Amino acid sequence: MRMSPRSIRMAGQVEGLVSPMISRYLSPEEIGFCTVTAVEVSGDLQVTDIFVRSINPPGGWLKALKSVAPKIAHELGKTLNLNQKLTVRFKEDQAVKLVEKLREQGLD
Repeated sequence: MRMSPRSIRMAGQVEGLVSPMISRYLSPEEIGFCTVTAVEVSGDLQVTDIFVRSINPPGGWLKALKSVAPKIAHELGKTLNLNQKLTVRFKEDQAVKLVEKLREQGLD
């Protein structure tokens, strides 16, 4: 996703705000110990991709996060005083899997 200087600043704000919001809606039993690893915001500030990783995740943990995405989007919109509707998408961070795959291939 191409990010403007404005969207980079907003991504930093979202990264600090979203973890407490997730813990308000979901417990560790539902999503494991979840960490926000990165946030990307579109240039028009309407779409936010939140990359997450979970330790000891139960089955369906990403689906649980996606189910509360509209609530988190609404709360972020109010907190950041946005005039347009915000869309939040949770995505699993693939970096750890990529590193493991590279190590298996001997490319580390």
